[in-house]
Amino acid sequence: MGVILFLIAILLSAISLPIGFAYFILKCVFTFQFKKFAIRFNRYFLKLAISIDQMGNVAMQEIFNDTLIKNRDYPFGDEDETISSVIGKNFKFGNLTVFGKALNAILDFLDPNHSLNSIEYLIDLKKTEQSQAVNGKTQKPE
Repeated sequence: MGVILFLIAILLSAISLPIGFAYFILKCVFTFQFKKFAIRFNRYFLKLAISIDQMGNVAMQEIFNDTLIKNRDYPFGDEDETISSVIGKNFKFGNLTVFGKALNAILDFLDPNHSLNSIEYLIDLKKTEQSQAVNGKTQKPE
């Protein structure tokens, strides 16, 4: 069933993404929101970039896990997390391979501290809570 849903999602994306983009542009033009246009335009594309990045994290999880990190303490593949966030977590704990360090250096060159600033801490909290539930442990408040 997953394969069928994947193919349907690809087909619907190919149709709906251009329509959504065109509608966004036309709405901004015809509602005369030129002053807000640059802010909305940037925010719109940032959201799209994050969504694509999260999809890449899932699609490339096996190759990234095998080539960019030493162990799987913070693996790629969470659909709610960006590639940069996983790179940042693994960088923080010294878990990047040579290729992972190279990718992090490229990101750092383009946007200083990009991977560290991209870390999604709520993902860690969710995983910790799930792990504690599986192991029957509860966190005691301090």
